[in-house]
Amino acid sequence: MKLPLSITSLLLGMLASPVLATATRRETYKELYRPQYHFSPAKNWLNDPNGLVYHDGVYHLYYQYNPGGSTWGAMSWGHATSRDLMHWTEHPVALQAQGFPGNITEMFFSGTVVVDEENTSGFGRRGKAPWVAMYTSYYPTEQVLQSGKHVRKDQQAQSIAYSLDKGMTWTTYDAGNPVIAIPPAPYEDQYLEFRDPSVFWHKETRRWISVISLAKLHKIVIYTSRDLKQWDLASEFGPANAVGGVWECPSIFPLSLDNGKKVKWVLLLGLNPGGPPGTVGSGSQYIVGDFDGTAFTADPESIHDGGGPDDSVVFEDFEGDESFAARGWRTTGNFTGASPAKGTLAGQNPVTGFLGEQLVNTFLDGDATTGTLASPSFNISHKYINFLVGGGSNLNETAIRLNVDRQIVRSSAGSDSESLSWQSWDVSALQGKRAGIEIIDNATGGWGHINVDQILFSNTRATDNVANWLDWGPDFYAVLGFNGLPRDERTVIAWMNNWQYGAVIPTDPWRSAMTVPRKLALKTIGGKASLVSEPAGEWKALTHGGRVFSFPRVENVRDLGRLGKTLEITLTFSSRQASSAEKAEFGIALAATRDHSQETRVGYDFSTHQIFSDRTRSGDVSFDSTFASTYYAPLAPAADGTVSLRILLDWSSVEVFGGQGEATITSQIFPSKNAVYSRLFSTGGVTSDVRVRVREVRDTWR
Repeated sequence: MKLPLSITSLLLGMLASPVLATATRRETYKELYRPQYHFSPAKNWLNDPNGLVYHDGVYHLYYQYNPGGSTWGAMSWGHATSRDLMHWTEHPVALQAQGFPGNITEMFFSGTVVVDEENTSGFGRRGKAPWVAMYTSYYPTEQVLQSGKHVRKDQQAQSIAYSLDKGMTWTTYDAGNPVIAIPPAPYEDQYLEFRDPSVFWHKETRRWISVISLAKLHKIVIYTSRDLKQWDLASEFGPANAVGGVWECPSIFPLSLDNGKKVKWVLLLGLNPGGPPGTVGSGSQYIVGDFDGTAFTADPESIHDGGGPDDSVVFEDFEGDESFAARGWRTTGNFTGASPAKGTLAGQNPVTGFLGEQLVNTFLDGDATTGTLASPSFNISHKYINFLVGGGSNLNETAIRLNVDRQIVRSSAGSDSESLSWQSWDVSALQGKRAGIEIIDNATGGWGHINVDQILFSNTRATDNVANWLDWGPDFYAVLGFNGLPRDERTVIAWMNNWQYGAVIPTDPWRSAMTVPRKLALKTIGGKASLVSEPAGEWKALTHGGRVFSFPRVENVRDLGRLGKTLEITLTFSSRQASSAEKAEFGIALAATRDHSQETRVGYDFSTHQIFSDRTRSGDVSFDSTFASTYYAPLAPAADGTVSLRILLDWSSVEVFGGQGEATITSQIFPSKNAVYSRLFSTGGVTSDVRVRVREVRDTWR
């Protein structure tokens, strides 16, 4: 006889639950790379956060979990709770894959949890409000369910379960599951990619809303229901903005704009692959708009066409059949007689982010190609020169340069990525000067090439306008918010990993962790509604001690010594303009070794107005060829010319919050030791009015 799921989950969960083995708890949470103030399971694989809900003073975190190993498989829902968003208690598995560990017939993919206060579902008993989880059922085998419904092999469908003990044990709705079996017409053939329902109560229409992804079509479908059992299609949205991979883990929610009376709605979307420029694999984007209880409508300024600023004058887009020479460009080396490339070249990883059909791609003969391209001269007549650039990051070998009076006055390079992203030169001080643009490739080793497209003159700085990125790093995905909180207390958590390398990161006996919880707000920045975020939770109670360093000027390097193991660092300094071709950067290097042979660099590039996080020498980077990279996020200085960075350093992660939180970068690191030695660096000139505040963050596993 088959046990009810609630009993099965409890028994199997008790066998694996770390909280039932307190004698080994201290040892369990001190392994190399174990996060000390981020949630991670005691053992096994974790990915997307699911079913986040706040009720009676307790935060419930459910998550994708493999109870049988440290790679993806046997997808179930793990469960942890917290009262302060900092200290987490792991509980028995909430929803266990049916048939685990033998012949699995149903897995529990991502979804959400709501508290059905009015018992609209009818699951409540003796005055107890039921909790209802809506999730994607994945059926590895073809079968007939207890409800009598037939499902196909590999089908994804939407099902529900309920709990009468505040989310500790669950019973599946076998009499009616799946409640949404297939996508709506005409998308029935998308049953393999129909997933991740996000559910909430819309009080204005007194209906439940579910937002579900048609992953490969880059669409979301919106359903409504009175009872969480019967669902009606209301509308669809998409495609829009970034569509480089599948859309996953959608959600929509309201926020007040600028803490005022005006309310906007935000649509969050996971994208894999096709994340932020300079990254590989996963990313999280958002779109701002309105929701009327039936349909989501995007604000025009939140939708991007991928082009440059509207006031742009095109200097060169590299389209058409003409060679470089016929366009007036002077060529040397392997570029003599050459023409723009039609995208990716032989032996090259996919090139993305360029516009149209052609670009400068110096991978003509692989990385052995060398030479220069020099543009016709022109008069500088706009405030900015914008362009798309990718490829190698060596400014001396693979670069695009601006020459004025035979002097190199500006220079940019890629970020060791085949993805092109926007960069800008501020040339407002060079108005009327005669200038030329030069593209060089003098390198023959790894990343010995450069990609360039869309050289534009504009009075507006170009930014990445393919999407609005919630985080510009590689390790922030499947973000989800807590149901049950007031509207403007929107708190979210993301999976701190990436599908590009998630299964091979060097952690044991667990694999993957969550980001710190973040509170979201909607502010007008640069003329449009933008999401900003800050760490949520009781940070004052978690941090202790503190050291403050103040320096009127920093030039070259200034050592700060050993600071601790887990840190919160606030860094403020004055802005400046680049005055030469040399990179003008300021930041802090956080090292695992006294000689800084293993270090992560976090800072600000004054020439491009970007924050960055560089993990190329952060420790173990051997497990994936794309891991050792530098990541960038656009950030304009504050009105007074200062730049502010808040850095959260744990044993295997760095989270950077720039400005008001409009620019964040999340990345994993795997140093050989947990000690932190630090020093400030200032390249290309002097940085003024530097202030550093450092606080140690307590271990939350005590």
